[in-house]
Amino acid sequence: MGAEQNKRNPYLSLAAVTLAFTFTFLSRYIWSPLMADVSNEFGINATQAGLYMSAFFAGYLVTQIPGGIMADRYQPKYILIACTVLGGVMTAAMSFITNYEMGLVIRVITGISSGCVMAQCSKVVATTFEPKKRASAMGVVLASPPFGITLAQSIGAPLNQAVGWRNTFLIVAAIVVIIVALLAVFVQPIPRKTAAVPAGNPAVAQAAATKAKGQAGLLEGLVGFFTNKQQLLLGVSGFMFMFVTVGFATWTNRYAQSLGFTPVQGGMIITCYSIAGIIASCLSGSIAVKCRMSHRNFLIASLAAMGVMTVLFSMQRGYMGLIVVGCVYGAISYLPSTHYTTSAMMLAGERYTATAASTQNLLFQLASLIMPIIVGRAIDLTGSYSFVWYIFLGCSVIAAVFCLFVKNDRQP
Repeated sequence: MGAEQNKRNPYLSLAAVTLAFTFTFLSRYIWSPLMADVSNEFGINATQAGLYMSAFFAGYLVTQIPGGIMADRYQPKYILIACTVLGGVMTAAMSFITNYEMGLVIRVITGISSGCVMAQCSKVVATTFEPKKRASAMGVVLASPPFGITLAQSIGAPLNQAVGWRNTFLIVAAIVVIIVALLAVFVQPIPRKTAAVPAGNPAVAQAAATKAKGQAGLLEGLVGFFTNKQQLLLGVSGFMFMFVTVGFATWTNRYAQSLGFTPVQGGMIITCYSIAGIIASCLSGSIAVKCRMSHRNFLIASLAAMGVMTVLFSMQRGYMGLIVVGCVYGAISYLPSTHYTTSAMMLAGERYTATAASTQNLLFQLASLIMPIIVGRAIDLTGSYSFVWYIFLGCSVIAAVFCLFVKNDRQP
């Protein structure tokens, strides 16, 4: 009955896993609007405050590949529930910290709990939706990053002003109760196939049973990813792509201030960029289907458009121009993610969809780690934020070029 219900309501399952993934970004970025008050209370300097984000990210990276392997071998529903509960508990624990070091440890554990979530979500999508609908479903899931970031920026400051930073962490953590309930009700366990096995030979019977279950080997999916030329080409292309999208969110406010606008105005540009990205990500798979474009061709077209929008954005000097072009830029910038992930899952095959998605995400997230260093150094050397856009244009071009060498796939 449960499996039949899940087939009739796949979008309820999709909504549940999307909210779980969104919470990982909400719990990560809620620190930003609370940072000043926490720093004042504990005497934390800017470097130490920044390490709270780095601590989360360290835990997040460490669990990417293990999360994918577990999703392919075990039940993603229960892993997802466990990780979401742990993330909520650790977010709540932040409200009770008494010193800087305690908070640092909690942030690492919060990152560890979040790192496994994306893989579980991709596995649920792969087992809930037929291949033709997976790109559209993954587009909804991958709207979680901008949604979570926008939500954190929208509710963080007002809650902090109303109830203080400690209670803000508690309120955010309480959201987990609703998410876990939705996961428990709407996400169904993956049915394990069983088959008749020969009697009289325990070894043969065990091998046949394992094959019938379709359980993935511990490292087979990982080895398969790194020995697949197509996966590596997509990985490098996606690394360059992520360099641009994360870079925009990181440096645009500072760039707007260099043009004479206020931090609030700069923040509004990023908010418009993110909202447009949420909408575009949800529609990305459907757009490709309507246009009858393969994942590879859609990636090339959207990456080329990103390069054009990078140039157009860098030419704007008026606030309204930055807002309007920023919205279009955001919409185009969030189109590719769906097709990178769906392509990786398709290349990996049914048994290793989660391992492929999480390994690819690890490569992408490395761009988030090194981008601030490279761009920051470029700004220090040139003394201008304008040079940032040349870097982003170059990354968009390189990303598109690498996609040219990817074999064309079937229409999504």
